[in-house]
Amino acid sequence: MKVKELIFLIFTLAAAAMLAIGRFYDERLDFFEIKFSLILSLTYFFSTFVLISSIRKTSLETSKILLYSLYTYIIVITPILWILFDKIEFTFPSFSYDHMQYGFLKYINFLFIVVPISVVIIEKFRYRQVTTLINVFFLLALFLAFLGGFGLFTNFSGRLSVLGGGPIVYSRWMCLAILILIFYPKYKFKLLNLILIISFLLLAFASGSRGPLLSLFITLFVFFILNYIKLLHKVLILFIAFIGVLTFTPAGEKVLKLGAFDRITMNIKHGGSAKSTGARMDFTKRSISLISDYPFGVGCGNWQTAANDKKFNYVIAHAYPHNLFFELTNEYGIFAGTLFLFLMLHVLYLSYIKMQKNRDNKTSLYPLLFYSLIFLFLNTMLSGDLIDARIMFVFISLILINKPLLSNEK
Repeated sequence: MKVKELIFLIFTLAAAAMLAIGRFYDERLDFFEIKFSLILSLTYFFSTFVLISSIRKTSLETSKILLYSLYTYIIVITPILWILFDKIEFTFPSFSYDHMQYGFLKYINFLFIVVPISVVIIEKFRYRQVTTLINVFFLLALFLAFLGGFGLFTNFSGRLSVLGGGPIVYSRWMCLAILILIFYPKYKFKLLNLILIISFLLLAFASGSRGPLLSLFITLFVFFILNYIKLLHKVLILFIAFIGVLTFTPAGEKVLKLGAFDRITMNIKHGGSAKSTGARMDFTKRSISLISDYPFGVGCGNWQTAANDKKFNYVIAHAYPHNLFFELTNEYGIFAGTLFLFLMLHVLYLSYIKMQKNRDNKTSLYPLLFYSLIFLFLNTMLSGDLIDARIMFVFISLILINKPLLSNEK
């Protein structure tokens, strides 16, 4: 293996780990008095530094300008808004996540995870590196599925999640794995794929998180509309197989008994106004009211404080509005929110054009990138914060790679 390929592999593995964890440094990874998190962070830092320092030239297209402008604006405006609103504390006694404020952590993780990985992918990745990254993502999802499946048949109740990531994050990984199985050209749609898709779907239901599943179903509906004739029999097979597993197998019975399935379908039962759905509506109202009061933003991590300053009926405990557009607009200003909307519209259009242009090439990665971006974008509109959207920014970066993502192998 050449040195260059080894560096790419080290970066890909370290970056995938960072993206999975969502933290530049995580004390939870330290075992037996060995600072595994520090080792991972240093490995990621040095491999990233080597690749970024090797960039000799770049080209500027509209989508890349929009993405880099959004990154630059968030990085620059954040400390300015912190000073203006005096809402950030740097007086923590040690380098521990328990002593750092939410906004500071979000800024640091965005600065050291999302931005560098995007730059390396756009400027240095080619087809081979992209396929390696996708394979690593899938293996990671498979590992999480194994842990989730093991937990499902132990003394477990409630909403399924593993490794402290939360049920929403867990469900996202399961749904992303389904999209990889369907659209990744190296994974053919065979019996094994069907079994894995049903397994991932069961685990996603067991998480009790509606946002990722709703995003997945909308994404597959778009796919179905664009490919109706070719897909009708496959959709019917998948639907019948899933209902059969859910109804007649021990795994399906276990998922139904968890109560998570009832949580997913509660919008139908209660008219869409129950529990977290009602909370999302409240977040939206507060976010809209903040736009006119603070058009230039309130600062990274200050949405909760600003939202609670408004005269509503109760104080909210959530740190972010569970909608990336409102989070960007409220915390960084209308300019950031506008940049984000233009970026998404342009990248979605670009990815669709690239997919259609290479539709006859069976090695094309653009179908996976296009439908995954739809799925991840919908997720950011329903749940999570800026750091939870890190995988979406990775897929945006993959789409912006200049070289065609097609295999040269015959």
